[in-house]
Amino acid sequence: MIVIDIGNTNIVIGIYVKSKLCRIYRFETKSKKFLNRIKKTINKNIIDKYKIDYNLCVVSSVVPKVSKTIVNFFKKIGLKVYEINYLNIPTNVKFKINNPKELGNDRIANTIAAIEKYGKDCLILDFGTATTFDIIKNNVYQGGIIAPGVTISHDTLVNNASQLNKVSISKTKKIVGKNTIQAMKSGFYWGYTSLINGIIEKTINEKKYLPTLILTGGLAITFKDQIEMKCYHEPHLTLQGLYLIGLKKNA
Repeated sequence: MIVIDIGNTNIVIGIYVKSKLCRIYRFETKSKKFLNRIKKTINKNIIDKYKIDYNLCVVSSVVPKVSKTIVNFFKKIGLKVYEINYLNIPTNVKFKINNPKELGNDRIANTIAAIEKYGKDCLILDFGTATTFDIIKNNVYQGGIIAPGVTISHDTLVNNASQLNKVSISKTKKIVGKNTIQAMKSGFYWGYTSLINGIIEKTINEKKYLPTLILTGGLAITFKDQIEMKCYHEPHLTLQGLYLIGLKKNA
């Protein structure tokens, strides 16, 4: 099975064979050449080589224009394509929010994967273009929180402050910096650490539950050690959710 997560920053394509994630490919969503790069990487020969299960491609997208192009390509090379949304997912999970249409398909896939592996009470923290928190209690999606992503915040600051240059997002030994670079690194690392721990604490208090905390997304591993409650790192949570949806669809 091929699973595709089309995000604002990256297009991530995974190939599953017999329940195992065998390969992962990444392409820049905003690149004008993304389709050409996909065509060079994945073709009929690759599909035959891996003997892909079900001849199926499951797609999650938050960028409709891009997904249309990708869906057409995979249909042309002979795959059945299944685009997920909150109306067609084969699951008993309920979404207790005002307008489920607004919920990103990647967050739906994350929810399915989290419940399957960790049970009915989960809090998913996804370090993507945005930093998102998704709350699942008693197998019901309760809502979430969206904060600016770390990289987006960094780039916005640098682009709007002529005297500031790019820095790496990494742990600093001290909070107080002795120069501009140290001060920026500290602000982003410890600022987001405080944001993360603060939102987790407030969410648990508001919802009155003790969830399993699951981290995913590009910078998850950077902040993992500073999170105050026990957590699990699942770098491919969205892909796994898409795979599970594909399995249930073909059951």
